Amino acid sequence: MVRKTLVSGFVLLSAVVARGEVFSYEGDSLPLDGGWSPIVFFCDPGEWIEDGMLFHRMEFCEGYNPPVGQQVDYTRDLSEYLGTENFFAEWRVWTDGDRSEIPFVAPVAFVVFNGGSVDYHFTISNDLAKLNRDNFLPIIFVEVNPDTFHTYRLESYGSEQYIWYIDGEIVDSGKPEGDVLTHQPGVNIRAKARFVESTTIWDYIRYGDIAEDGSGDFDSADGVGLRDWRYFEECAGNSGIGVDAGPGCRWADMDWDGDVDLVDCAGFQGVFGGRCIYVSLLGKKEGASGTQLTRLTEAVLRIVRWIFGSPTSEEVGHTT
Repeated sequence: MVRKTLVSGFVLLSAVVARGEVFSYEGDSLPLDGGWSPIVFFCDPGEWIEDGMLFHRMEFCEGYNPPVGQQVDYTRDLSEYLGTENFFAEWRVWTDGDRSEIPFVAPVAFVVFNGGSVDYHFTISNDLAKLNRDNFLPIIFVEVNPDTFHTYRLESYGSEQYIWYIDGEIVDSGKPEGDVLTHQPGVNIRAKARFVESTTIWDYIRYGDIAEDGSGDFDSADGVGLRDWRYFEECAGNSGIGVDAGPGCRWADMDWDGDVDLVDCAGFQGVFGGRCIYVSLLGKKEGASGTQLTRLTEAVLRIVRWIFGSPTSEEVGHTT
């Protein structure tokens, strides 16, 4: 497999800050400090922040027979999204929890729900993901590669359609039982051990209005600002020339060609009002030499200078 990596970064100069219609928990603070409310915090579960991610370590509780494991559940209210027609929830998570825990709603759960009968209940283990919308509907199971992070995404289009993605690929879709964003909607997350201990790492959790394709407006705030730029950089790092941007980055594909590259950076500049100074979206094969990377970087610099002019030394970003 050829893995794409970001050879060098972006620098964009501006002083505009935007806040909008997307909630983003980036795993760099404990949930209580990140706007989550506790539901269950059973038997002193392990919870800490490391390398900008949230860790949950679920072990057995002493003194219980049969064994009972630790559990932590958090929730957030989604009432501010009542009536939203195009809604997404996306989370990136890793767990070593065994699939035998799934019948006990463990080791990881992520639920978008309302106070009525519409739920999207995801249960995730190391190598298997499950979606249960209703006990009277087919339950969907999807095998996933073990021992790696996966990005899960739900898109809800009112009562017309839902789509479930894993790592950018559609694994299930259909007509829902109704609109989940009615009557006391919310989102819950869980880490739990029932009969098998486990560790779970949350990279991020994001949800809100789905941005318009090619808008540059990640947070659907009716304007483009530095917050959008932060996520544009992420999309660019995960995409590149000819590499599919995926459903979570269609908003950053400014020229509608399926990827996020230098041309999209120029397009983003046009609506943002800043200046793309130095960009390299060329990926490389694993093991490429330093000389090859230098040649790629020099080639991209020539393109950027041709498009934007020669930046000053203070304006030029550095390769990473």
